[in-house]
Amino acid sequence: MDELFNPNLLYSKLIIITFIELLILVAILSLKRAYKEKLKILVPLNISSNLFGLSLLVLFGLVLLTVNFFIYQYSSLTLMILTAVIISILYIEMGIILSRNFFVKFFDDQLPKEIIYFIGFILMINAGYFTIMFILKIIKANSLI
Repeated sequence: MDELFNPNLLYSKLIIITFIELLILVAILSLKRAYKEKLKILVPLNISSNLFGLSLLVLFGLVLLTVNFFIYQYSSLTLMILTAVIISILYIEMGIILSRNFFVKFFDDQLPKEIIYFIGFILMINAGYFTIMFILKIIKANSLI
């Protein structure tokens, strides 16, 4: 697994992985704000769209990048497992928010809530799988272009 991370591209790949994780977090926070929903799994974050909220996101991104780098120093396989865990947790949170709001309105209360939750869970786990496969392709790349 160590041969996947080219030493010349290590920092750029870690930055891209962290950026993808931050994009998913921003999507969850915007869904939370749009649906006025409390987060169920993540720590309740009240990051608004002002300068303070933006600085908190940048700080969280830098901390996540540092954690990813230190975990990579330990083992690149551990970094891949941690990335998969983070993405899975983020997508499960997104699935819960969408199941309670969007999918209920989308199916117009014609399905039981359990089936709506199941559909949201399956869709978000598939999205997480494809995101992890995308990150794996980024890691296996030999150049940036």
